[in-house]
Amino acid sequence: MNNYRTAIVGGRRGVHHAKSYDGIENMKVIAICEIDEERLKNAVDELKVTGYTDYEEMLKIEKPDIVHAVTDPTVPRHIWVEPAADAGVQALVIEKPLALRPRDSELLAAAHEKTGLKIVVNHQRRYLPFAEKMLEFFAEDSLGDIHFIRASTECVLTDMVTHLMDVVLFALRDIPITHVWAAVDGGETYESPNLDCPDDMIAQYTFENGARVFFESARKAFGTIDFPGSNPRCNLDFWGTKGRMWWRENGSWGYHLEGMSQQFVEETNFGIDDRYGQAAFTQAIATWLDDENQPHRNRLEYALLGFDLIMAAYRSALIGKRIAYPPKLSDDEWVELKERLTGK
Repeated sequence: MNNYRTAIVGGRRGVHHAKSYDGIENMKVIAICEIDEERLKNAVDELKVTGYTDYEEMLKIEKPDIVHAVTDPTVPRHIWVEPAADAGVQALVIEKPLALRPRDSELLAAAHEKTGLKIVVNHQRRYLPFAEKMLEFFAEDSLGDIHFIRASTECVLTDMVTHLMDVVLFALRDIPITHVWAAVDGGETYESPNLDCPDDMIAQYTFENGARVFFESARKAFGTIDFPGSNPRCNLDFWGTKGRMWWRENGSWGYHLEGMSQQFVEETNFGIDDRYGQAAFTQAIATWLDDENQPHRNRLEYALLGFDLIMAAYRSALIGKRIAYPPKLSDDEWVELKERLTGK
């Protein structure tokens, strides 16, 4: 087991992520970069690490093994990749959303292909307790084939929707869709430079294995209060040929399989689950670096697919009909949709 030194980029949310390294024997945060001087001072005082205002200077001096970039989505993620690779960084962690528009996603994918750097995206829900149980069910074929998923959230599209889609893909083994039929509404959040998205989206996805997903995101969601223990931030129901499973971010998770006399139900508290999941997510970075045969569950390729599927829903809404996938939404189409919804 090798030891790994991590540098954090971002002094606001980055402090939260830095604390996930606490207690992990072979991983240590050694520096933080933040352009805002007050936030930098506060982060340095709290984490007791060296502070920098220049990313490349930090890389040159500290020579970290891992960079964990936790920045506002208006900062394009691809800018961290080549300097990190050139400095000998072994793994880069980026915050979601990985992009706000197709062009940024394409630049990130190109930088990844050019450098070969290991990149993971902070969709830590793949490491929560319900996800561990789902992997167990996969191995034992306890749920059978998942044929329908209901996924809903009350949020901004460039916030929780990426998490929601990531769990959907995890449940369906990260396969692409064949078709999507979607509608979007509201241009208010397009006016905010750090959101840049419609307000509401509803979509029906058909996946390559025949599974269908009913997917909803809204600033004020419709389909959340009818679930026992529901919470608007993240609701997921999975129906398989041998049973059902569900997860509510702050409510309950559970399952009912063939042969069970009654369902298993357990309360969820995301404040607790997130600490567990974020620590497991972080440890998995070192595990992947130690052993290529144990890759991280949140590799960039999965997040890129999730982003493309959200953009495919935008494209269906723009065209006004059910569409086959691919092609993906183009940057020009993204602009066209934005102009339609904002009237500008």
